[in-house]
Amino acid sequence: MYLTYIPAILLSVALNASAQILLRQGMPQVALITREGLLPLMMSGVRIVFNPWVFSGLSCFAASLVLWMYVLSKVQVSFAYPFNSVGYVIVVAAAYFFFREPISAMKLAGVGLICLGVFLVTRG
Repeated sequence: MYLTYIPAILLSVALNASAQILLRQGMPQVALITREGLLPLMMSGVRIVFNPWVFSGLSCFAASLVLWMYVLSKVQVSFAYPFNSVGYVIVVAAAYFFFREPISAMKLAGVGLICLGVFLVTRG
């Protein structure tokens, strides 16, 4: 049954959401535009990739992708893909706790609807 693959699905989604948070932490530290103008593309790429936060985020993306390919080899995409919505929930919560981004009532309602939707998809 597909339910045995839910931990792998959720781990892939959590890794993807973690990548977003890590990239958000690292990108403000990387100046793509200086007083002299746009840095050469190659220099910008090196600066970005070797920022520890960005590198960690990219690593999480890679791990998420490998795990997601495993999941898709085992379950129907129509079952697995809706779980990606849980990533929105994780990112909203992490952004609140790590970056003090506000959560409005509308965001909370949206998060609730996402959770309800994922629950309903797993039952169908």
